[in-house]
Amino acid sequence: MLQQEKADDYVIATGESNTLQDFVAAVFADQGLDWKVHVISDPTLLRPSEIMVSRGDASKAAKDLGWRARYRMSDVARMMSEVQE
Repeated sequence: MLQQEKADDYVIATGESNTLQDFVAAVFADQGLDWKVHVISDPTLLRPSEIMVSRGDASKAAKDLGWRARYRMSDVARMMSEVQE
C-alpha cells in the first residue's frame, strides 16, 4: 500500500462472514472453555440497528497489490488469546 505511486484506500479482510459470537466462542474454545458458561448477554442492551454479521471485500487489495489474507478469524482469535510469558 505504502509503495504505490498514488495513495488509495484498501480494505484488508478475509472476505469471510463471522459473528461476534463466533469470535467469542473461538477465543474461549482456545482456552478450553465454553463461552456460554462465562458470558452473560443482556438482550436489553442489543441495538436494533446493530450489524450482526459483517464481511470485508478485499478484492481491490488482491487486484492492485496481490494481497491475500493469510489468517482466518479463528487464527486471529487464537493469536489474541495466547498467553504471553
